[in-house]
Amino acid sequence: MDRMNRPNRREEIQMGLRDALPIMLAYFPLSMTYGVLAASGGLNEGIAVFSSVWIFSGGAQFMLLGMLASAAAPVTIVTTLLLLSMRHVLYGATMGPYLAHWRESRKWLAAMGLTDEGFAVTASRAAQGEPLLPSYYITFAMAIYGSWVAGTAVGTGLGSFVTAELAEVLTFALPALFIALLAGGERTLPLMAAAGCGAVLATLAGMLQLGGIGLIVGGLAGATLGQQISRMRSGRTETARPKAEKSIS
Repeated sequence: MDRMNRPNRREEIQMGLRDALPIMLAYFPLSMTYGVLAASGGLNEGIAVFSSVWIFSGGAQFMLLGMLASAAAPVTIVTTLLLLSMRHVLYGATMGPYLAHWRESRKWLAAMGLTDEGFAVTASRAAQGEPLLPSYYITFAMAIYGSWVAGTAVGTGLGSFVTAELAEVLTFALPALFIALLAGGERTLPLMAAAGCGAVLATLAGMLQLGGIGLIVGGLAGATLGQQISRMRSGRTETARPKAEKSIS
C-alpha cells in the first residue's frame, strides 16, 4: 500500500515545489533587501534573521525597521504589527475548511504558508476543487518560508558591503509578484473587482501615509466587494435556471 502511495506523494511534493518556485524567486531578493537594510541600520544580524524566522511577513518586517529607526515605543510597535497582520486571521479562516481533516500538528505547519502570495496560490487551487494534501501544502509552505529566511541571512551578511540605496532597488520583487499572480489567475469579474478595489484603497492609504492600515482596509473591502458581486451573479443564475427549464418543458 505504501508503494502505491509513494508516487502520488512524490507528485504532490513536486507540485508544491513547482507552485512555490515563483514565490521563492521573488521572496529571496526581497528578504535579502530586508537583511541588508536591517544590517546597515545597525540591527544585530542574529535578531534580523530571527525576525524572519518568527514573523515571516515582509510588510511587518519592513515597517518594524522604520519604527525602530524612529525610536517608536515598544507598545506602538507591537500594536502596529498585530494590526498589520490581522488579515492572516482571515486567510486562516478561509483555508480552515479545506484542512479540516488534517491532524493539528500539520495545521500548525500549514499556517506558515499563509502569506499573501502563498494564500493566493493555495486558495485558488482549493477553489478549483483540488484537494490540499499535506504532502503538497507543507512542501509549498516550507519552501517559501525557507526562501525568505535564507534571503534574510544572505542579506545580513552582505549588509556591510551593499548600500541601502542599492538594496532598495530590489523592492520591486513583491509588487511584480502580485501582478504576476493576478495576471495568471482567473480573470472573473468578482476577482478583478476585488483586486481593483483593494489596490485603489491601499494606494490612497499609502498617499495619506496611513501605513499598514491601507493593506487591511483594502483587503477587507476588496474581498467584500468581490463576494457580493459573486453572490449577485449566482442569484441571477439560479433565478434564470427555472425559467429556462420551464420554457424547455
